[in-house]
Amino acid sequence: MMRRTSSQMMRIKQKKKESDGNELSAVEKHISIISSTLKKRYNEEVEAAYARKAEYIERVKQDDDEEKSILKKEKLFVRAAAKVDAVKYLFNPHSFTQTVENIFHFSFLVKNGVAGIKVRATEESEEYGLPPGPVIMPIEEGSGHTRYPTQAIVSLNMKDWKDMCKAFSVTESDVPNRRTPKKKDRNY
Repeated sequence: MMRRTSSQMMRIKQKKKESDGNELSAVEKHISIISSTLKKRYNEEVEAAYARKAEYIERVKQDDDEEKSILKKEKLFVRAAAKVDAVKYLFNPHSFTQTVENIFHFSFLVKNGVAGIKVRATEESEEYGLPPGPVIMPIEEGSGHTRYPTQAIVSLNMKDWKDMCKAFSVTESDVPNRRTPKKKDRNY
């Protein structure tokens, strides 16, 4: 019978600890990162919206001097301006694969009612001076947003990915870049 050394025993315990099922999978960790990063970016957009609010209100006051109407438009402006640009958030300009993973993992947040996605209409863009296109935002519990069971299929090929990164001037992804192993490190 072979006796194990203490270093061998420690490695066995470490492997058991790593694989006891209580750890989050890589996908779950990535979904968590996307969620927390989205909340952080959303808060930054809220701050930026409040900073731009005065400029918008000055423009609105020229057309409308009713206080209630102005307050309502102010709230609508902040709500519209606080959304995060979906392409700049999810697209990784250095990795098509990670972009696809980001979109796929983000879809779980939408499915679970934790995040939402929509296309900012041209009218909304013109009214508030915001860029048109897809926007995302976190959805807080008790916010009054109801989750409707909907699905959408998105087709994205490498050419479209490159074109969108260029069109939206994506130089860096808001979702942190994951390190990919070098070919020699991969286990096949």
